[in-house]
Amino acid sequence: TGSETTLLAAVAGANLDCVQIVCANQSDAAVDVDFRAVTGGNVEFSITVPADSTAGFIPSVPWPQAATGNNWTADIADITGTTVNINALFIRNV
Repeated sequence: TGSETTLLAAVAGANLDCVQIVCANQSDAAVDVDFRAVTGGNVEFSITVPADSTAGFIPSVPWPQAATGNNWTADIADITGTTVNINALFIRNV
């Protein structure tokens, strides 16, 4: 709904590096999903998910989280009636 939402909660003293993200769009309109490695931070990467379809991101090496103790978040534009399910895989570096 256009509100930044926590995808993975912070773990004190650990970096949470992104290994894979897959998004499933259940609406009849394409959506852009922005991902951040810290709440309110810069967009790390975006995934465009076609209408009624899936799209994903699998980096060749884990996408590093720059600082410890931060959330990973996801955000889409305020599109009424749109549901995007997100599955993600992270590794914890301590």
